[in-house]
Amino acid sequence: MINSVKDYPVSHYFNLDGAQQFFIPKYQREYVWGRNNWEDLFNDLEDASTGHFMGSIICVNKQTDGMAGSRLELIDGQQRFTTISLLFCALYRRLEENQKPDQDLMVELANLKNRIFLKGTNDWRFEPSEQAQNKTDFQRILSELFPKQVSEPKGLKNFGNRRIAKAYSYFIDRLKALSDLEALALLDKLKAAILVKIEVPSHSDAFVLFETINNRGIPLSAIDIIKNNLLAELDKREEYGIDRAFEEWKDLIDLLPEPAVQERFLRHLYNMFKYLKLVEVQGCSRATRSNLITIYDTVLRRRPVWVFQQLQDKAKTYSSLINPVEAKEQWGDAASLALQDLLRLGAAPAYAFLLWVSQVAKSQKWDEGHALQQMAAYLTRWFFWRNLTDTPATRDLDPMFMELVNEILVDLRGGKFDGLSDFIERTRGWLLQTAPSEEICNARLRGDVYLENYEATRFMLCKLEETHQTKETKHDLWAQDSRGRPVFTVEHILPKTENLSAGWVRMLEASGNGSSDAIRQRCTHNLGNLTLSGYNSKLGKMEYSRKRDRKNESGDFIGYRNGLYLNASLEQRSEWNEDAIAQRSDVLVKEVKSILGLREKP
Repeated sequence: MINSVKDYPVSHYFNLDGAQQFFIPKYQREYVWGRNNWEDLFNDLEDASTGHFMGSIICVNKQTDGMAGSRLELIDGQQRFTTISLLFCALYRRLEENQKPDQDLMVELANLKNRIFLKGTNDWRFEPSEQAQNKTDFQRILSELFPKQVSEPKGLKNFGNRRIAKAYSYFIDRLKALSDLEALALLDKLKAAILVKIEVPSHSDAFVLFETINNRGIPLSAIDIIKNNLLAELDKREEYGIDRAFEEWKDLIDLLPEPAVQERFLRHLYNMFKYLKLVEVQGCSRATRSNLITIYDTVLRRRPVWVFQQLQDKAKTYSSLINPVEAKEQWGDAASLALQDLLRLGAAPAYAFLLWVSQVAKSQKWDEGHALQQMAAYLTRWFFWRNLTDTPATRDLDPMFMELVNEILVDLRGGKFDGLSDFIERTRGWLLQTAPSEEICNARLRGDVYLENYEATRFMLCKLEETHQTKETKHDLWAQDSRGRPVFTVEHILPKTENLSAGWVRMLEASGNGSSDAIRQRCTHNLGNLTLSGYNSKLGKMEYSRKRDRKNESGDFIGYRNGLYLNASLEQRSEWNEDAIAQRSDVLVKEVKSILGLREKP
């Protein structure tokens, strides 16, 4: 819901006679604009005739009249408001340097002062964020310009190295090159610049607007809004206070540093524990990106301290679920390896259910590490086939795991599980019913698997190879180069290129199964024609015997005599054709189903 949308000149926000203030809550992030942003603004103002458009701002305001002497929380627009305030200060300093100011200039200086302060008071028109000493640095600037109104902050170190000081210095330097008349003209253009003010009654409404508004500022994420709301609530609690709450929030974010992961965690947390009365929000059957703020706004108003404690506790678990190194420390090698496979498959929806499994294991006093290892191992199989067949559809995964929790919860509360093994078996049985059929799996496995899903195909080949590795033959199949690219990639034995060499054409057509191009199109992406290689680019279009016997400059085999299990049958062959691909496909399909089959226990 939007209270109002109006476009105003900057002079309206920094009104000479107005009592309106804007502030950035102390728990919001710091000022982040840099030289490019300052330069763009200054140049745009200089080049504009008048009324330069500076974008929009979003304020939370529960009053009917947003300009009636209240303090508005600036949700989106911090970067522009901070920069405008600094430019006003720089202009004041530049114009004050005139040794013989006329009456007009004196009036303008007085007006400028009343744009920076509320008229007749020492109250600032705009209060920057307290993060990264933004507010203290701004106080330092004001104290130099207006020593009678603002005291100089004490113990301020490294002032000149921070963004507030650098922005102010940038504008001071740019204004030195302007005459008084040019500086006044720039001031007029700044006052005439247009900002659209959007007032909303809640943080939830503010977030919805971020989806469609594109400003030069750095828009807030869902996590920013939830954090702001959470810390605002905790600041009201005597047992917390803003400083403790903010420090604990930083610890939480350190566990999940990526914004996308933070958002996914919050969605998963709600979806898995929505059945709790303290968690469920009416009208929100499932957490999505669009309703996430509404959900957490509602839950936070109920019991903010309890919610924060749950976030902290579950974030620790979630962090270990997505980080195999942490998982090893917390739950042991077996659980770590199983979770590593899930990570390699990109099975993010599985973490929601595993978060719930962790909680169940704790409440039932089961072995948490064993429970997670068993469940993650089966989910690896389940997600392999799901990814390969795209069944169920991605949009159905979150609702599916929510339904699974509700189903299992009934039996759990009814005391129908005789320990962890029963719980695991019941869950596997339910998941099996949602999996693609054997017919679909077989068809996909014997089809063009490389084209259907490259990542699932590479995972499958790596698992086949890992199963047969020994200490003597072990390779790190998941190693990455300095650019983060996999060292071992999927290699086509019969090249996938349309322009096959004469040797390949003769070999393929000797079988009498049709033209070489028809054979290539039928089977080049089949499982039987795929292997792993760390030297894909050096094998390429080579004829089969050259690929098989290829060596590097040191005399080491880098072709199909490289010791990989996947290449063992290739070492003995002198030719490669459709029949050979079909035979190898039969062998590999059986092994894949043995290693990753859904109907066999991990």
